[in-house]
Amino acid sequence: MLPVPQLLLPGIEATTLLLWKRQESRSEISELGVSVSAAAVMPFLPLRLAVVCSSNQNRSMEAHNILSKRGFSILSFGTGTNMKLPGPARDRPNVYDFRAMYDDVYKDLLRKDKERYMQNGVLRMLERNSQIKPRPERFQECKDLFDLILTCEERVYDQVVEDMNSGEQETCQPVHVINVNILDTNKEATLGAFLICDLCQCVQLMGDMEDRIGELLQAFEEKSGRSFLHTVCFY
Repeated sequence: MLPVPQLLLPGIEATTLLLWKRQESRSEISELGVSVSAAAVMPFLPLRLAVVCSSNQNRSMEAHNILSKRGFSILSFGTGTNMKLPGPARDRPNVYDFRAMYDDVYKDLLRKDKERYMQNGVLRMLERNSQIKPRPERFQECKDLFDLILTCEERVYDQVVEDMNSGEQETCQPVHVINVNILDTNKEATLGAFLICDLCQCVQLMGDMEDRIGELLQAFEEKSGRSFLHTVCFY
């Protein structure tokens, strides 16, 4: 029997979210009610993933961190004109150009108010980010191709879809774009990252994303209590 994937969806038993076994050339049925083809338990090409939030700081980077540790091929992005971080007041965020390095932002906030930004977790977040990649990246400037793009809020989802539909189709290769709203806090970013990781593991095992993704998302909505948006764009 093949090992049970250890999924970490909040509020769901890790070992019951996706129980599956090999049944000699027959289909596999998961606990979610999603069939996993026999081909899906054989070697397969890894999904090319992108996770996108507004500033490529908190939500997308937490997901990037967790997905990379699970062995996924993952890139992360933001869609904003600038990257924004909490400031001394709600209406006074710290604003930086997307080309600013994580280390440089860290040093700037350390100089401005070390105690404040240590206490609210921003410095720890920037330290983690700098260990993953040197600086934020804008999705609109990316030329890579993906199989699945996950966004962390509806506004970002709209921006990604708009960008994907703004250019001429060259290869007609499909890319699935999925949104799940995640609050921009440290705790919610972590919970959302595990949810995204669980979803990606299920998609990878499912094999045929074109036919079964709607069923899978419905199952995740019922289990997680969150709503998902989904569309297909083309390169």
